[in-house]
Amino acid sequence: MKAEPSKERYWMTRAGRAATLLLAVTMAGPLSVSPSKAASNPEQAPTDSAGAPAPHSRPPGKGLQATSMTRTDYGVAVVQYWSLGPRLRAEAVVSGHNVVTVVNGAFYYAYDSLEGRGYRIRRSRAAIEADGERLRPFGLQLQEILAEGGEKIREETFEGILVDVYRVTDDEGRRTLRVPTGDPNQIPISLETYNRSRGHTVRLDWINWLTGMNVPESFFMPPPNVELEEFESYDDYRIRLAEGGPIPPALPFFKDLLVSPGE
Repeated sequence: MKAEPSKERYWMTRAGRAATLLLAVTMAGPLSVSPSKAASNPEQAPTDSAGAPAPHSRPPGKGLQATSMTRTDYGVAVVQYWSLGPRLRAEAVVSGHNVVTVVNGAFYYAYDSLEGRGYRIRRSRAAIEADGERLRPFGLQLQEILAEGGEKIREETFEGILVDVYRVTDDEGRRTLRVPTGDPNQIPISLETYNRSRGHTVRLDWINWLTGMNVPESFFMPPPNVELEEFESYDDYRIRLAEGGPIPPALPFFKDLLVSPGE
């Protein structure tokens, strides 16, 4: 997918540097457009795949695409994201397999595009309702850090960009986030997570953000030939996991889009 030349573009590149993302697996440039023009919130009235309108319906908008890279002690991984309003598609190569995550209305999908199989879990009502409150379905590290009691600790220039630096510290360690100063879209640039017990630091970098993309709604549904094991809730998925062992292709990477915190 490429943005049309006339569309607004927000691009961050870090030449010669790799990094990674992926929650349960391994998750972790000069600007051609100022941070204040970064990724305007692309919105679309959310509906579940059965056609029922989701709460907090919003007007339609253009798509958003971004790339993240994370570096850990175990290697480097890259994750590609696309969104259209609350809809999400994410792709990451895990052990040589392209794992695709799709979140669309009532359902959360994860499947292996090489083997053509995966699973579908019905999302909780609270998770669906939260779609209308998010800026976007990914890249919300600033909101998460603030919700956990973090605060702005300084301003600095980071790779030629004026940024605000936020930090949260707890018993497990600390997280340090950089966000362009004055950016209303709160686009994350870099997140460093230090684990105190292991003495390890993981760095997640966002490599680019593209806005105004014409992404079709069909891009946020699995192909019809993918074989899906279906679960009516996350609890059902967890029971099946406990009783039957691993469910390909991987554990849900975006649990916060599947169930709300505390569920």
